[in-house]
Amino acid sequence: MWGSYRQNLREAEVCRAVRYVNPRACMTVEALTDRDGKQANTSLKKEEMLRHESFPPNDGDQYYELLPAGSEHTRVTEQAVERAIFSQSVQKAPGPDKMALGAIRLRWKWDKESIVRLTKAAIDTGRHPAVWMRASDVVIRKPGNDAYTKLKAYRSISLLSCMGKVVEKVAAELLSEEAERRGLLSDGQFGSRKGRSAIDAAAIMVDRAHAAWTNGHITGVLLMDIKAAFPSVGKARLINLIMVREMDGDLVRWTESVLSERTVDMIIVGNTMDRPPVEAGDPQGSPVSPILFAIYTTGLIK
Repeated sequence: MWGSYRQNLREAEVCRAVRYVNPRACMTVEALTDRDGKQANTSLKKEEMLRHESFPPNDGDQYYELLPAGSEHTRVTEQAVERAIFSQSVQKAPGPDKMALGAIRLRWKWDKESIVRLTKAAIDTGRHPAVWMRASDVVIRKPGNDAYTKLKAYRSISLLSCMGKVVEKVAAELLSEEAERRGLLSDGQFGSRKGRSAIDAAAIMVDRAHAAWTNGHITGVLLMDIKAAFPSVGKARLINLIMVREMDGDLVRWTESVLSERTVDMIIVGNTMDRPPVEAGDPQGSPVSPILFAIYTTGLIK
């Protein structure tokens, strides 16, 4: 079918067809302008600008010493791992290792014990394996923008290892429960908490608005978009915060590992760029990032 289609191409269709053979054909790298008015005209400069936006450099975090191993790994159960596997969509694209969640589910049917042991070992040793620390970051255009010469007209989608995300989801549950036990989160904090989802937050806001209207009051809602929320997280500040709150050593060590020595392959206009290490920020798209960000900003909410 493809051969027949190519043989019968008309002039106007040639450029369109070539895109499926070579992603860079018939495409130009437009000059990109950041918030400070600086321009990037080449693929390399554009990649540097997009990388700096998605993965800002470390801003001089302070030194820290990790706590000794704890006991949270003993709370990793078969039920917790099963929830982590089957609560995620099989439609999500896999990371660079190409192992989709469907393959992990199939392995779960054959050998649950090995996956549970692997998850428990990651929490016990406080190490997130390097193969799970590599991500593919695909830069796409935001739909509906008039001008694609501005940096904010683009967004990046991180494709992470599915097996790594299973472990991260188990760790996120442990971190959330530990934060609740130690009173680390504010009463006003919603998200990443049982019984306090984003839907609950919206329901409370609507209920308060209706109550105000009943009393003849005017209601206003202030929404703030935190610029580069996850990429702005400072690793050392977060680690020091959870150590000061005396969280379990297993979770402290594992959190430090998952935020360290990460690498990202940035794919721009079908071209894969080099992958230097990522110095700061929560991994975008990771199941553990929301609870880590909630802990990181708990002082602000309080």
